[in-house]
Amino acid sequence: MRKLLSLIAASAILAGSAVMASAADIKAKGTFNFGFGLYDGINFTKHDNEEHFYARQMLRTYIDIIVSESLKGVAAFEIGEVDWGAGGGATWGAPGVGRGAGGAMGADGVSVEVKHLYIDWLVPNTDLQVRMGIQPFANPRAVMRADYKDGGAIVDDDMAGILLSYNFNENIGANLGWFRPWDGGIGATPSTDWPRSGDNDEIDVFFLGLPIEVKDVFSFTPYGMFATVGDNLGPDSWGNDWITTGYVGNAESWLSANGSLGGDGHAWWAGFAFDLSYLDPFVAAVDFTYGSYSADDRAPSRFTSNPGFGNQTDRDGWIVTAKLGYKLDYFTPALFGWYGSGADLDGGKGFDGLIPSLAPYWGMTSYGFAGVNLTDGGEAIIGASPAGTWGIGVALEDIRLIDNLTSYLRLAYYRGTSDAEAYNKASREAGGLDAFREYEVLDTSDWAFEVNLDNVINIYDNLDLLVDLAYIRLDVAEASSSFEKNAWKGFVGFQYSF
Repeated sequence: MRKLLSLIAASAILAGSAVMASAADIKAKGTFNFGFGLYDGINFTKHDNEEHFYARQMLRTYIDIIVSESLKGVAAFEIGEVDWGAGGGATWGAPGVGRGAGGAMGADGVSVEVKHLYIDWLVPNTDLQVRMGIQPFANPRAVMRADYKDGGAIVDDDMAGILLSYNFNENIGANLGWFRPWDGGIGATPSTDWPRSGDNDEIDVFFLGLPIEVKDVFSFTPYGMFATVGDNLGPDSWGNDWITTGYVGNAESWLSANGSLGGDGHAWWAGFAFDLSYLDPFVAAVDFTYGSYSADDRAPSRFTSNPGFGNQTDRDGWIVTAKLGYKLDYFTPALFGWYGSGADLDGGKGFDGLIPSLAPYWGMTSYGFAGVNLTDGGEAIIGASPAGTWGIGVALEDIRLIDNLTSYLRLAYYRGTSDAEAYNKASREAGGLDAFREYEVLDTSDWAFEVNLDNVINIYDNLDLLVDLAYIRLDVAEASSSFEKNAWKGFVGFQYSF
């Protein structure tokens, strides 16, 4: 009997040890965000029945499942943005399903979204790190606002794929990735969902970056990206353009850069991000990217019917952004600027000159461009990419004159770089709307002035009060009578971080 009990006890100990050996350390972090804002003119249109007040909230939570230093998984989920009073509710209206659902009376919306879902692991006996799954990805960039850490001018979003990272030594590394942002044939029935075959309807993106860093001296990351677009993502024989009808996106998404492109093509980008830290407390950074897209499919029908737009299947352009500053004890004065090549419509060249993009989220300002706080309703009302514009601005960053208050002041002036005369002629042929409202392209005769004052007030270690104020004056040549030149916002938000 004793031998039997001893055997049972030993087995239990071994089983417990096995469970303990395989147990994972689970850590959760995230943010609750609440935002309340007043806005006017965000569509630059008079009497457009836009909402002037927003109250909304969002939850983002990141769960790390850590087995060891060599293996972990990350799952990130998002609920929102949920607009108060909208999105359906169990009491008033059927409960909503999808993004932002459940803000109406009774709540009960079904709106949990997958943001990240990937694993990080090291190849055994090497320093090669593998990240596999739905993950955040942005093109390398060095020019960023002090209060805003994103800002990819070509891509800055979540995508499914595999990214390999390796450090040759303490100064030189390499990143190699393959991503699939779109596969239209998965789960679709071509005969009913669209009249083209479900084959060859994928978009694949390949990335190579070579980060080089000498601590306290400089960092320099040259990179390249290549993308293939299936021939069944272009216009079909009926004249439908699947690139802009929801299957791939609209004017701010895949390979668009203002105006859609045909399928059966390829794109490539080459650029670098450079940050000079040797001159600290001076701040100096430069980003540059050149990109090109070429396709065999014909142009979308809505453009081919207008001779002024020419051939839409080819496009190339470039973007450069720079920033100079000097760190003082209580704030950092900075000068920033950018130039994005514009559309050259002379000779029927269409939108050639505008750099193609994947999913840009560039934000050197916090109202006209994409540098906004979570739950802020005023987002990128000029655009999420600097393509087709040039600008210059001054800023006071990290203003810390009062305890627990950090402020950021920016003033920016920018203009369009697209051909003015040819563009206005083409936009009139396309329906008589002004250039900005129809295709969100600023030409050389259009200009804007923007001022931002963004504040972060620390209430507790984990709770911040956000107060943002912004104003834009936009002057567009040959604008329609409904065009509104002024846009402003006043935003108050709360962010609880855990």
